[in-house]
Amino acid sequence: MDLTTATEIYVLKRSHSPLVLVPDSANTPTVVREQPLLLRAVYIAAHDLDTGIQSAKAQLMNDYAFLLAPIICPDGPPYRSGVLFVGPKPINGVSWRDGSMTYHGASAIHYTSATNQVSWQWVGDARTGRYGYFLTGEAGTDSLWRLFRLESDVFHRSILTLAPVRLASGSPQADFSSLPDPLLAKEVAEQYADVCRSVVNHSYRNAVTQSRSIVEGIIWARLGATGGRDLFADLRTIKNLLETQKESCGWTELEYHLAHKIRLVHAQTHASQVAKSGRALTPEFALSAVEDLIELMRIWGYCSA
Repeated sequence: MDLTTATEIYVLKRSHSPLVLVPDSANTPTVVREQPLLLRAVYIAAHDLDTGIQSAKAQLMNDYAFLLAPIICPDGPPYRSGVLFVGPKPINGVSWRDGSMTYHGASAIHYTSATNQVSWQWVGDARTGRYGYFLTGEAGTDSLWRLFRLESDVFHRSILTLAPVRLASGSPQADFSSLPDPLLAKEVAEQYADVCRSVVNHSYRNAVTQSRSIVEGIIWARLGATGGRDLFADLRTIKNLLETQKESCGWTELEYHLAHKIRLVHAQTHASQVAKSGRALTPEFALSAVEDLIELMRIWGYCSA
């Protein structure tokens, strides 16, 4: 018995560890010899990501979250494919088999495989091109994945292919002690730690806001006496230096454009800007600003590879 063709599963409640069962030819739940990997999963619509993250984290702690059974992904890493089992229903007095032995009176949770013929929210969203997200794992060690592709196999099961929402380079260690002002160095270090925590906690707006604050502080320190009142003013100063003293000003076009992009992405966190553009900040775009911050930190010597 395995999950290769399973359209329903039972998770047997036990004191030490749960046990996964699949109905046999007589429809008796039977122990799967090699217990499969099953990940708790919660769907979050793209338009509901800001508030949906916390709700999804709470649902992951619930024994009745959906279950994702990973399968071989044709796209390879970092993508992930899986069969989603939904509709958890507690059942008491279950009779089940383990090899030649039959037992009675167990408590289990029954799941069926999701199908694209049912109007699940992710099915409707995918059909309109508004691909949402799945939070998987357990609260505290969860990870966010965007629905990349939705298919159906010969057993009419939904096959999900997911793309990870994460930093491509990870969060490198940083050392800001070379900044001229110790208080600034301490503040920037604390803000970078906040950026890392925000990424782990899927707080993408916070990550962008903190990234902008870090860039603003470092650029202000690097400009010294020519530093202005805010990042916008300092970027105008750098742009002018690049236009008039490009070879000797100590700044590069790349530094300017990375910092300028972070400022512009931060503007997307403002409610007024979202209303004007009609689009909310996506996690992927937010993380691109964090990647830009990390690249600037490497250029400026505050972190290694």
